[in-house]
Amino acid sequence: MPLPSIPLSQTPLRRFSLSSLLLLPLLLLGHPAAAFEAGTAWITITPPHRSEPERVLITYPAKSDGEPFSLGADELWTGVPARREATPASERFPLVILSHGSGGNAASLGWLSTELAKNGFIVAAPNHIHSTSGDSVPVESFKIWERPQDISALIDALLADPQWSKRIDPDRIGGIGFSLGGTSMMLTAGAQASLGVFAGYCAASAGKDGGCNWFQRGGVDFAEVDRKAFEGSYKDRRLSALVAVDPGLAMAYQPESVKAVDMPTLIVNLGEGEAIMPGVRAEKLAGEIRGARYAAIPGALHFTFLGVCNPNGAEVLKRYGEDEPICQDGGDVSREELHKQIFFKIAVFLRKTLVEK
Repeated sequence: MPLPSIPLSQTPLRRFSLSSLLLLPLLLLGHPAAAFEAGTAWITITPPHRSEPERVLITYPAKSDGEPFSLGADELWTGVPARREATPASERFPLVILSHGSGGNAASLGWLSTELAKNGFIVAAPNHIHSTSGDSVPVESFKIWERPQDISALIDALLADPQWSKRIDPDRIGGIGFSLGGTSMMLTAGAQASLGVFAGYCAASAGKDGGCNWFQRGGVDFAEVDRKAFEGSYKDRRLSALVAVDPGLAMAYQPESVKAVDMPTLIVNLGEGEAIMPGVRAEKLAGEIRGARYAAIPGALHFTFLGVCNPNGAEVLKRYGEDEPICQDGGDVSREELHKQIFFKIAVFLRKTLVEK
């Protein structure tokens, strides 16, 4: 389901203790506890298929210098501790591309990227043009083929950069995508979408699917979409591990292309059973990918993957005319605790597939 486009600054959460999860034996990648800080830097790339520059947030293992700040803090969101322009740790690390949902942005997933950086991953998160906060256009977001091209262009740029190429292990590149970002990563991994199946799903949903409604209210005419581009192949063979969280178009991939996905895959749904939004229910999808793992997060909802809201978050949303339950989750477990559960599953998977490979 697309995220609302609220014209706020970037986004996020509060730091949580890894020790509470007993993660040290699993996730510290051979380094002592708190070996790294989370450094941040913004870069700009211009993908060949774009006519304007695209901003990218890099979060990386860093030394304890740089300017301490709260990544993504604004009137809606709390921020996560990070260090602006801190000195990168002098080692090579796995690279993880992090793709936000429609209407989201790179910093809105800072709760995840900062913790991954502290545990030895370089995370690169693009703000996909015309599909990010304050610049979310349904007819542009539905050009799903542009996002995997963004991802490939970003990998190209980082591996060609004289500074970042020294820090990245080119043989250990993974991807994490949320919602429409999950679609982006599925396509980058080699899956191909089916426009006809998705259009049929939306017709059958009879106005009850939020994602379908958002696209159609925004002027998307399925009959006018470039079918060849929509259903094309955008596989990037440099990607070697895939995480898709509540992936968009979960029901609408070409079966043979899904069966051909040939990398370790983790599919995560936020919630369980009927609590999972119909359009992103992905247990069946996971079962069609050879060796894929599937995890559900009880007590979570789709928007749980975003940062933690400030106490007055609901009032802020009302001011912008937003009625989605962005600041709510599905049970009595706090969003901070749910984030710990999500991080644990993702980080263990990435450790096994990118560090121990």
